[in-house]
Amino acid sequence: MAGLTPFQTVGPYLHLGLTAGCAPMTAPDLTTPIAIEGRLLDGAGNGIQDGVLEFWAAGFSMVGRAWTGPEGRYRLDTLKPRTRVDEAGAVHAPHFAVRVLGRGILTQYVTRVYFADEADTADDAVLAAVPAARRDTLVAAAAGDGRYAFDVIVQGDGETVFFDL
Repeated sequence: MAGLTPFQTVGPYLHLGLTAGCAPMTAPDLTTPIAIEGRLLDGAGNGIQDGVLEFWAAGFSMVGRAWTGPEGRYRLDTLKPRTRVDEAGAVHAPHFAVRVLGRGILTQYVTRVYFADEADTADDAVLAAVPAARRDTLVAAAAGDGRYAFDVIVQGDGETVFFDL
């Protein structure tokens, strides 16, 4: 059989143990309050409703979760992490690791979200390893008032870079 494997569904996606009332992420090594908002999209550009995006960064005391609603829209209110330099001298620009779960997603998708307005983003060791033509799929655009726009596309044109963990 030639061609692409069709997108499958396992839904409905269950929210057992995942309540929308979960507290925003906080930790002592974070700085500015921000909101990350966008859409979780399938390969045809349709929003994936009833998905979950989990955000975390080194030093966090908990995971932040954002649920997708109609049209696949989500929003996470959190704090922006700081730039870090590891023992080997590699620069780690402010970013979040993101796990994507949802209806029709049969595997774990893991990506990162960086911030376009951070000077250290261009020097990040992991981002530099991503082909230049695809790096923009990992960078959130500043949308004003502490908000950042970041869409996650799970397949097709403009697909977000996912990491093989």
